[in-house]
Amino acid sequence: MSRVFGLQGWGEPHAAYEQMGAETKDALLRLLPDDWSFEGKRVLDFGCGSGRTLRHFLREASRGSEFWGADIDGPSIDWLKQALSPPLHPWKCAPGPPIGLEPCSFDLIWAISVFTHLPRSASFQWLLELHRLLKPDAYLIATYSGRWNSEFLIGEEWDDDRIGMAVLQQHRTWDEGGPVVLMSDWWVQAHWGRAFEIVGRLERFHSYTWVLMRKRDVELTPEDLERPDDDPREHKALRENVRLLQHEVLDHAEQLRRVEATIRGEYENSLSWRLTTPLREAKARLTPRSSKTERASQR
Repeated sequence: MSRVFGLQGWGEPHAAYEQMGAETKDALLRLLPDDWSFEGKRVLDFGCGSGRTLRHFLREASRGSEFWGADIDGPSIDWLKQALSPPLHPWKCAPGPPIGLEPCSFDLIWAISVFTHLPRSASFQWLLELHRLLKPDAYLIATYSGRWNSEFLIGEEWDDDRIGMAVLQQHRTWDEGGPVVLMSDWWVQAHWGRAFEIVGRLERFHSYTWVLMRKRDVELTPEDLERPDDDPREHKALRENVRLLQHEVLDHAEQLRRVEATIRGEYENSLSWRLTTPLREAKARLTPRSSKTERASQR
């Protein structure tokens, strides 16, 4: 239920579904150019879930604009098809591109809380796929984490110069929220800026940084986007990423030791363990003798 209607940890699912969607629409409108109009436009909500944001554009969709929503979660798309289509156009997509929609066909795409959870390679692949879907000079709005939620996510004060792009908790499944991705403003400008011109920014809304970007007339590969810039902060960021990953590995190892100790303690205090103690002690006494007998027979 919370996967379809709201956000885990945000209270009652239906209320979260309504509130978060309305607030997201408000942020999108604040970022778009003053002369922007949805009339006659083709729009895509990439990572739409069950239409938490899209449902607040039903009036625009009923007046000739074309609103699409794409997501990898089948149940969310199925619910969206049943509840809000028409006038919306839900689209089930695969975990990786291509998405299966026409290139150069959208005037606006937004991706809210998507690149905040995509692993490094997938992030570049999907960014270029959205670039491919946009018309010339069309807009992409995307959010990223970092400056406004560093202490909550990694327990450290934010330092823009040392992060770059850091992908943590890559073991988490999508049902658990997926990986946690942090990005610095300069890194986004350097790497995303190769495919898009950043023309607007909204800070600290829902603890994200939001950017409005205009499509550049370029052809790039994921490797082109990932290539380090000449900025010396790139190398500093790589070292910091290694440190964060090492810390994460050590933290997981400690958690596993605690779980193992707990299980061992519970098992050794169980009735079955106590009842079989004499058998284990007898086996321990017999094992050395058996080994000596075996060696003697081999001679």
